[in-house]
Amino acid sequence: MALIFSAINGYLSINMGWNFSYGAVAVMIGYSLFHRLQGGSCRRELSFLMMVSGSSMGVYQTLGFIIYMLETEPSASYPSWIAPPMEVIRARDLSLQYWIGPIAFLVLAVTISLVAGIIFYTILRDELVRNPKMVWPNESATTKLVDACMAGGGSARLVAVSAAVGYTITLLQHLPLLYGLGLTTLDLSGLLPPGSILVISLSVGFASIGYLVSPRTSLSLLASGLISYLVITPALVSRGLLESSGDVNALYQEYLMNYSMGPAIGILLLGGILLSVVVLAKNKLRRGAERDLEKGETGYLELYRVLVRGLLGNRRYLVAILVIFALLASLAYALNPFAPLPPVFAVAFTAYSFFIAGFMEAIFITKMQGETGVGMGIASTLLYDLPIFSAGYRAFTGYFVYPYLRPNPWLSGNTLPYYKYRDETRVSWRDIMVAKVVGWVPTFLFSVFFTLILWKYVGFGSPMMPAVGLLQSRVYTTMLATGDVSAVLNPWTFLAGGVVGALLEVFTPVSMMGLGMSLLFPPHYIVPLGIGGLARLYTERKYGKEFYNERGRLIVAGLMASSLLVQVLMTVVVNLR
Repeated sequence: MALIFSAINGYLSINMGWNFSYGAVAVMIGYSLFHRLQGGSCRRELSFLMMVSGSSMGVYQTLGFIIYMLETEPSASYPSWIAPPMEVIRARDLSLQYWIGPIAFLVLAVTISLVAGIIFYTILRDELVRNPKMVWPNESATTKLVDACMAGGGSARLVAVSAAVGYTITLLQHLPLLYGLGLTTLDLSGLLPPGSILVISLSVGFASIGYLVSPRTSLSLLASGLISYLVITPALVSRGLLESSGDVNALYQEYLMNYSMGPAIGILLLGGILLSVVVLAKNKLRRGAERDLEKGETGYLELYRVLVRGLLGNRRYLVAILVIFALLASLAYALNPFAPLPPVFAVAFTAYSFFIAGFMEAIFITKMQGETGVGMGIASTLLYDLPIFSAGYRAFTGYFVYPYLRPNPWLSGNTLPYYKYRDETRVSWRDIMVAKVVGWVPTFLFSVFFTLILWKYVGFGSPMMPAVGLLQSRVYTTMLATGDVSAVLNPWTFLAGGVVGALLEVFTPVSMMGLGMSLLFPPHYIVPLGIGGLARLYTERKYGKEFYNERGRLIVAGLMASSLLVQVLMTVVVNLR
């Protein structure tokens, strides 16, 4: 299950920049296997299965991004230890001799970052979980599902039946592709005025995604996407600003690069930062810093003191952290990912990232995930990107490498919630760590294989793999690496998009995320995502909002898991022919 869920999230991460939790599905399947067929199970057994299945450690984004940049950015160049030669990329050659260096670096870097993160969170865990505001809502709901299973119920049957339905529908859609018949998309663009785009992907998986995300997001994406492709693009074509060649993909790419990318990236990047500032300011004005402390809030400085005391008070932790840092510093000096800056800058930045910025980012992400259930990496812009850019670095490699120069900050969402609810799950901290390792090792290796296979046989930037997640990263990284914002996107539309997106999020029902994604997504996915949102809205109004947690989420999780897997596998099979 860890491999299956890792594959689905890897596919979604590359194409949308999204991830979903499948802990509820794992619990249902485990309950069916252990409790029903085997004749009995316990909370600890189901909880362990839940943690293993959610223990994905993939490098889809990193490896996929390196490949995507080499294919799409002419000025990008990388040393051999992080990327194969350009001719290998052009030939889509998967010979191990060209990939062993980058894969070995990723294995070493990921392992070091994980071990350091485990030590940091082991020391800070008690201080973090005692905060009453740190509830981790998603994981809290999943642990309660373990209680529901032990009390009995037929939820597992919902997942199994819906998965079978998604599998059957998607397989029947894709089998005719073996004979040159396409039943996966519906193109109505030719029935509309010139420049209009209305291509509908008949994907059960993407409709399921639209149901899982909030209706506000999916319906905002539908409305703004339809305006883009049925109003704006025909208007641009009628004025001669876009060329209507009859090729939907070519028209979409021209519209994206010349008009929609600037405001979209502004909404998703700058808008997210502005929104965070506004929300933090509103919360401070509403509650006051003193009331935060009264509710158990622990400040960054006090948490850092806890970390230092924990390291000094445990010789094994202290020695391990010093050895890890020495290894990272040595690698930074030898490889110098920030060349042409001197190696001493790489060592100094590693020390800053490891002991200061890494700690601040970890706490920032932990608080976001614990209080809201959502984690965002926007802190990295301030903590890492700006210092690197301000030092005069103008290249690409350093922006790929710096995430591995600090303790992994994303571990908290996969470990601390289960420790907080250990009375319900019956697991210890050691159980949690064992479960993580059991899931991490195979999913990491699988992520390398799966990313390379997707790239070779499907390709990034195709209708099947729009790679919007990689596109966002490409635009942002290119701006930093070249130092020329105007060469990548229009700075005025970027700024306007950020401001408008944040204002719409705060003062209207429009979702900033939905609006931004609609300007980047190919037209194929606008309608199915919107249909999922409409279905969510319908079920909530007819059956109540509890329906989503009790039944709806389980049904569409089964549909999405089977549908997306068959969709990817059948596309690979068709391309192999």
